[in-house]
Amino acid sequence: MSNHYTVDVLTPSRVLVKDLPAESLLVPTESGQINVLENHTHIVTKLTTGQLSVFGSADDPDRFFTITSGVCKVLNDKVVILTQVSEENHEIDVDRAKLSLQNAEQMLSNESMSDEDVQKYQRKVDRSKLRIQMAEFVKPRK
Repeated sequence: MSNHYTVDVLTPSRVLVKDLPAESLLVPTESGQINVLENHTHIVTKLTTGQLSVFGSADDPDRFFTITSGVCKVLNDKVVILTQVSEENHEIDVDRAKLSLQNAEQMLSNESMSDEDVQKYQRKVDRSKLRIQMAEFVKPRK
């Protein structure tokens, strides 16, 4: 099988991957998860917190990334993921993620928080849970 796409995953602070070969992708969007397959229509869509799964061919291993808010663009044979925060599953520090989850849940127990702060800490809870889940259940690439 040939690869149908190359994928870039970019954050404001770094380039996680550039020109990663892929046959298909699962992308977490605000409208739900989309499966990007060969000859996918051109789209630009908003991302939500979730797991980006990049499936390679037999010669290219599958890769998994945490994703937060941002944008996904599919154009011809190129997929660009622009996200605020992202890391590959093998980079996740589980102890740090668990501590972050604990701190965010503690902050959410404060009843006098503004709606904006509640949203901020809920995003931290969601991101921490995703990081823990990915680190514990997704096998690291070899």
